[in-house]
Amino acid sequence: MELQQQIADSPYGYPDWRSVPYVGERRGAGPDEDALGRFGARLAARVLDIGVLMAAVFLANVLTDYAGGGFTVLFIVVVAGYEPVLTTVYGATLGKWLCGLRVVRRDDGGGLGFGRALWRWACVLIGCAIPVLGIVNLLRCAWDRPYRQCLHDKAADTVVCRVQR
Repeated sequence: MELQQQIADSPYGYPDWRSVPYVGERRGAGPDEDALGRFGARLAARVLDIGVLMAAVFLANVLTDYAGGGFTVLFIVVVAGYEPVLTTVYGATLGKWLCGLRVVRRDDGGGLGFGRALWRWACVLIGCAIPVLGIVNLLRCAWDRPYRQCLHDKAADTVVCRVQR
């Protein structure tokens, strides 16, 4: 017994058994699970945002019919600018705001700059252009751990959090 005690106390001996984590144990690996946006809220926010975009494109089409021409330019401005501008200024789109969600940087929880928000939105649009990738991108946050990130969140290094009201 005395020999085992000397090995355990020796700097060259075995490590203390308390310092070895169990196989499934994570020590400080991720954020608080309640602070992250849930799949249902994120899906509802995306559906609301698609509805807002469809209404904006319809309105842009009606306005260009009366003003004459320029629908393509107005369409590109509306679709390309909706999510990056609102995410940069407010931290959320209209759908995310209604669902109580906010997009933040993963490393420090701060707001997004325009470049990061634009890259995030470009990744969403690229995912929508490739059918299977768009579905995987949308469903990815349901099983991703510990941050519940979709592919466009991983590309932009962002996290969607719940807003405390």
